[in-house]
Amino acid sequence: MKYPLFFNNTAKSARANKFRSWFAKNTDHFDLIEPSSADDMKARLQAQAAQNTPIVAVAGGDGTLGIAAQALANTNTALAVFPAGTANVFSLEMGFKSGFDFAWQVLKQGKTQNIDLFAINGKPFLQMAGIGLDARAVELTTWELKKKWGPLSYVFSAVKAMKEPLPHLSLTTDSGETISARSILLGNGAKYGGNFPLFGDACNTDGQLDIVAFTNPLSSILLECSKALVSRGFHINANNANFRYLRCSAATISCDSPIPCEMDGDHATYTPITITKFGHLKVLVP
Repeated sequence: MKYPLFFNNTAKSARANKFRSWFAKNTDHFDLIEPSSADDMKARLQAQAAQNTPIVAVAGGDGTLGIAAQALANTNTALAVFPAGTANVFSLEMGFKSGFDFAWQVLKQGKTQNIDLFAINGKPFLQMAGIGLDARAVELTTWELKKKWGPLSYVFSAVKAMKEPLPHLSLTTDSGETISARSILLGNGAKYGGNFPLFGDACNTDGQLDIVAFTNPLSSILLECSKALVSRGFHINANNANFRYLRCSAATISCDSPIPCEMDGDHATYTPITITKFGHLKVLVP
């Protein structure tokens, strides 16, 4: 049996070349599909789901897997992940080890899990989203930086973003609570931006989206993030004057001026945004 394997041949990742080398040795197992654009990939994946294809493999980073999530959401077609991006946060969240041989073994084992999906302005994301500081850093990260520095490229862009004034955001949850914030991070799972468990108590099967809203200026954000590095993330019972950690299934975020929003490591849109529960995605897991 050959599995359909979608490869984002326009992906801006050095790991994409490594995947090509691996695939050349494993062509007997897959039918390679190289869509011409993100919209083409989404349409072709939707066609696979409409045909009740049991498993579809996708090689790419978090942004590419986010496209797969949009296409395969709320269907019985399972996503087989082949991590070929810059950070590969979602695959780390799901327990994947490095190397495409491991991903192939996961596919062959056939163990699946339904994970939650949340959406921003109707578009689902897999793992993470941010509004404000980190989204501006993503917006500033070029392909040249990614190619040269890999995940460190986001750090360099973050330094640039820190020199700009922070916005005044307003977050309102589905319970009616309103919080004023300077930067907001959303987590559909523990990890954010790499192998760092930023949301220390998060789970992508509990029906809840975890949110860290930083309520004070840059110096306090840096302080709290440094502390979180030591304590393995932020925790639901550790709120203080500098941040709020909360959970909800829906929310809105607004600002007086358009502020960037990133989803799964790619620039997505600008405020105002509406967050909703989107459904589930069937994923092959270790």
